[in-house]
Amino acid sequence: MAWWYDRSAIETTLKIRDQFNINTYIETGTFRGINIFFHSYNFRDIYGVEINNEYAKISGKRVRDRGNVIVLHMESCKFLSLYADLYRKTNRHDTLFIYLDAHFYVPGENKTKEERWVVLRELKALAGFENCVLAVHDFNCGNGLYGLIYDNDPLNFELLKDSLYKINAEFKYYVNIRENCQPHTEESIINVPGIIPDPDTIETIRYHARFDRLKYRGILYCTPKPLDIKLFSLRELE
Repeated sequence: MAWWYDRSAIETTLKIRDQFNINTYIETGTFRGINIFFHSYNFRDIYGVEINNEYAKISGKRVRDRGNVIVLHMESCKFLSLYADLYRKTNRHDTLFIYLDAHFYVPGENKTKEERWVVLRELKALAGFENCVLAVHDFNCGNGLYGLIYDNDPLNFELLKDSLYKINAEFKYYVNIRENCQPHTEESIINVPGIIPDPDTIETIRYHARFDRLKYRGILYCTPKPLDIKLFSLRELE
């Protein structure tokens, strides 16, 4: 599911942005750039990382008139490592929002989980980088929401927990709730700042609307401090 496609996910993102005073948004697996274009209206600085050259070009073209967006054609784990190093060298202390959606998977019985799951390599690149909120898309959190499963290996907390602890041992964990999901329709995107009803956007909406497994996707939020759960359409991960 595209991030911008669920209005409740956007609402959660903006509330987290405001609680932690976040100016910088990083997205891995930016695909055709619809989401980073949308968030260029919500954050001061946007970085979109895409390993596929064709999609990187499409994304770059989409955001070329948005002066606060940079699209990079490179491996997401390399970018995250470089960005974290630069952040430390420039003595920054602000909190970043990092959305992980580059869920490539390399099959092979002889490969380690880190070799198979891109998200594990991304999290490894962020080890010790405490000043961030992480959002992991396509997460298996149950309750009628759908996540990725490759070779009977689900993208769940058991898979990620050791890597997350190495980023910030004090992370608090939350997941979305199916009943609160608000998928966009072709009608609802009209006049939404940052969402343009072009062919790519309409195609995305129609594609996801076909099946619940595409429409209702799990999201894991990792925050450096607790959220006031009464203000969010989330539940704390048990």
